[in-house]
Amino acid sequence: MGFSNIAFSGMVLLTETQSPVTVFFAQHGIQVVLAVMTIYYAVKLLVFKDVDSVRPKEWKKLKEENVEPYAREAGILALGFAACLIFMEIVSMYDGFMALLFMILAVSLMFFRFKKIEEKYGEKNPK
Repeated sequence: MGFSNIAFSGMVLLTETQSPVTVFFAQHGIQVVLAVMTIYYAVKLLVFKDVDSVRPKEWKKLKEENVEPYAREAGILALGFAACLIFMEIVSMYDGFMALLFMILAVSLMFFRFKKIEEKYGEKNPK
C-alpha cells in the first residue's frame, strides 16, 4: 500500500512527484559537475592565462615566454576532456560499459598529453 507511488529509475529510488530535472541530476549530476569544473579551468587557462591554477605549488614557475603557449595547449586539452566527459555522459545513457571504456581512454590520453606539455614547457626538476 505505501509503496504504490515508488518507482525505480536505474539505480535511483524515485517517487512520482519528482521532476525530470531532479531525475536527471540524481543519475548524472557528478558527471555534469565534473564537466563544468573542467570547462571552468579551460576558461582560466585560455582567457586569463592562469597556469598556476593547474600546476602544483611546489613546481617551479614557468618562464615568461612559455606561459602563453602552455596555457593555450593545456586549455585546449581541458576543453577536449570536457567534450569527452559530455560524450561519455551521452553514451552512458545507452551503454554503461562503453562509456566506462571511453572514459578510461580519455583520462589516459589526458594524462599522457599533459605530461608531454610539461616536458615541452615546464622545468625539468621541481624546486
